[in-house]
Amino acid sequence: MRKSTTRESSGGPRDRGRRGQVEPRRRFRAGRWIVLVLLGMVTVAAVLVFFTPVFGVRSVQVRGTETLSSDRVRQVASVGQGTPLARVDRDGIRRRLNELSRVDSVRIRLVWPSTVSIRLVEREPLLFERTPEGIRLVDDDAVPFAGSAQPPGDLPELRLSGEHPERARRAAVAAFTALDERVRAQVRVVEFVPSAGVRMSLTEDRTVEWGGAEKSALKAAILPALLTREGNTYDVTSTELPTVSS
Repeated sequence: MRKSTTRESSGGPRDRGRRGQVEPRRRFRAGRWIVLVLLGMVTVAAVLVFFTPVFGVRSVQVRGTETLSSDRVRQVASVGQGTPLARVDRDGIRRRLNELSRVDSVRIRLVWPSTVSIRLVEREPLLFERTPEGIRLVDDDAVPFAGSAQPPGDLPELRLSGEHPERARRAAVAAFTALDERVRAQVRVVEFVPSAGVRMSLTEDRTVEWGGAEKSALKAAILPALLTREGNTYDVTSTELPTVSS
């Protein structure tokens, strides 16, 4: 009886030791299978998202167009139907759309599961300019863009002379945009003359000698009061000594 008791007491710890070694192995195997299953799920999801049309482009939404047509924007954007949304080349779309002269800025969003959203801001014409290629519109960034068959009746004309038309255009636009709305509505021609700077022709045969683009805000503040006086030529080239003459 004592021997039997001794065997039982000596065999018990070994059994517990074996069971203690088996449990971690089982947990390890279970964990390994969970990891493999998760990796498989991630792989399948990646394939579906990046390499199949399951999450492919089905529609292209265009917003913000005024002069441009939505169909024209879609054509230039050239987003392939069925292209996986995750692989849509937004930089490429933006680059192609920016080649349209009327486009000022572009914002592109991917709307899951299947939509590309394009929001445009078109350039707003401020002046028009006659060029050898025809009439061009000019925006408030002094950027000439889309042409026009006829001079727009509601826009003043921009006339440039000299060897640096871009610099002259920026100076003329800076002067014109500094004006308040009431004075701007009276302008018919904005001209840049190398020897005199910016000159504006107003209604009622009046002329504004503006000069350089510096101190444009101060010149614009002085001009409305000056225009209340009788005269034909209003000179704000010197903000310290503005003058009116006939």
